[in-house]
Amino acid sequence: MNLDETGATTLTFLFTDIEGSTALLRKLREGYGEVFEDHTRLLREAWEAHGGRELDNEGDSFFVAFRRPRHAVDAAVAAQRALAGHTWPDDAAVRVRIGVHTGEATPAGERYVGLAVHRAARICDAGHGGQVLVSETTRSLLEDEEQDLDLAELGPHQLKDFDRPVRIYQLAIEGLPGEFPPLRTQSSEAAAHLAERQEEQASGKTRVLIVDDQALVRTGFKMILEAEPDLEVVGEASDGIEAVSQARALKPDVVLMDVRMPEVDGIEATRQLLGGGAASKVVMLTTFDMDEYVYEALRAGASGFLLKDVPPEQLIAGIRAVASGDALLAPSVTRRVIEEFVRRPPDSVRTPPEHLSELTARELEVLRAIARGLSNAEIAKELFVSETTVKTHVAHVLMKLKLRDRVQAVVLAYESGLVQPGES
Repeated sequence: MNLDETGATTLTFLFTDIEGSTALLRKLREGYGEVFEDHTRLLREAWEAHGGRELDNEGDSFFVAFRRPRHAVDAAVAAQRALAGHTWPDDAAVRVRIGVHTGEATPAGERYVGLAVHRAARICDAGHGGQVLVSETTRSLLEDEEQDLDLAELGPHQLKDFDRPVRIYQLAIEGLPGEFPPLRTQSSEAAAHLAERQEEQASGKTRVLIVDDQALVRTGFKMILEAEPDLEVVGEASDGIEAVSQARALKPDVVLMDVRMPEVDGIEATRQLLGGGAASKVVMLTTFDMDEYVYEALRAGASGFLLKDVPPEQLIAGIRAVASGDALLAPSVTRRVIEEFVRRPPDSVRTPPEHLSELTARELEVLRAIARGLSNAEIAKELFVSETTVKTHVAHVLMKLKLRDRVQAVVLAYESGLVQPGES
């Protein structure tokens, strides 16, 4: 099948994406690679069986083109059936969302460009794992071909980056689940955020251990945190030795760790705690005149920093961010501080880590962008991919380099010379 014709060509584009890939990676750890390979094999078998041409794959996403709409829909059905029928380890089923749209696109090397491509990708982004979404255009063409398919109208939806709403349909697949939450479109964004917040609260409170040698500081933080329904202070410690002991016994989700304390300081306590395999995330509490500790805290495994005089709302948001797996750099402790202290690390750490060679070219791009301080949304815009795809790349980078979070990725990028101080 030759799709590389001159000028614009009408094709049916199919996009896929794994729902919850980051959570799946954290659950399976080393086992994720095998699961991901099974997912890739099953999808490629479906595309090939129905005449699809794979144009690209980013992270856990596929971009496939088909000559006829029916071929794309049949491939989507085959893919969902194959995934549902596969035996996944540890009840870690892979759930894939699929979006299908027909339109004109222009060949650009081995790829196609045009609004139709972006519309298909956005339709995919709007779905949920196990769901197949079809545009109005594709549905009309299927109807013209007198194809008898069970397509439920979901109404017009405002897709990101598009001015006009798009009418979307859901394909029913016999024997597979057909009930899904509201689409993840801009029109349902508020509802999605509310549902996500309710889900977090239903799963239990975030447990916090406060470590500071000043009782007044501990009391102040405790009052702020316990006013939040989703946060719970499970203990306090006044020095590093007590912090390690309490953290190992109480197993908090987040440890607020003061840097400067008697006996064992916060950096050494963090090193002992995380070096012993604890799953807790550590947020260092620092002040403006203690920037010299920032770099060592990162090396010790801290997930981020907060200034001691941080406003209550930033303290709460920071703890929630770290608990959900994000890294945290307070606005006043920015990349400028990291650059200043990784500028002169020991020569021994300038040797690129062995696992760096395992990253793909795109994963290296993402790592450089992380080190430049870009958010997932900013990286997605710069690389012309979806934000979900960026999240997948970030997860792969952390897994391959055996890093806890984005902060450690920043340190590694500078230490290895992948990014030079001052790059923007």
